[in-house]
Amino acid sequence: MNAGAGEGINIDWNKMASTWTLDMSQNFCLTVSLRRSAEEVAGIYGADADRFSWVPLREAPEAPRSGTLLRAGVLGEWAFCIEFENPIGFTYAIMRDLSAQTECLVLLTTEKGLTMFSSVVDGEVVERFEPGYPPSTQGRSPHGYADEIHGLVADGLGPVAASLRSIARRVGHSLTTEILHGPLLSVVIDDFDRQALDHPDPPLLFPAPPPGGSGPLGRRLL
Repeated sequence: MNAGAGEGINIDWNKMASTWTLDMSQNFCLTVSLRRSAEEVAGIYGADADRFSWVPLREAPEAPRSGTLLRAGVLGEWAFCIEFENPIGFTYAIMRDLSAQTECLVLLTTEKGLTMFSSVVDGEVVERFEPGYPPSTQGRSPHGYADEIHGLVADGLGPVAASLRSIARRVGHSLTTEILHGPLLSVVIDDFDRQALDHPDPPLLFPAPPPGGSGPLGRRLL
């Protein structure tokens, strides 16, 4: 999904808003963080506060080739941030900092077929897995996300839809199409240091991998 695709292209935004849902997207990263503001979350990603604007999707800037577009808002006590192109919310530095003295959930899905769900508390990944693939599960949280989401996938939901349903239960609010198309804090990060984001100091902590598992990245590389 190209957040800036409205310029020069005839798009029926009302029709798109009524037919598109987030689980239809194949490439995005969603983070939700407890007791943070949208502005605070965007700052953790490295965004410049002077460039923040609250605009609907049709007016959001286009994601640059070497950067990313953040769209952030609030759901009750939780702040969320979503990126559709060149996302960085799943990098270890951002997961560590979003979860500092609180907790965050991270859902990543890619065009290469990888979906990963992570629960992070105060700089430590407490639960991480590929939805629908129980052998990938690392760690366990009091909320039992893995058991719930693997069960929903077994019952017929897709991995992304199952993950979004579990997030909605925890947060108490659904991230609806109307919210995603409506006014959200929007800001572009033109460039970022991927190496620093992937290898923070101090590091993000992980639970032990499952027996025979392949470590934090799951079965498939990004």
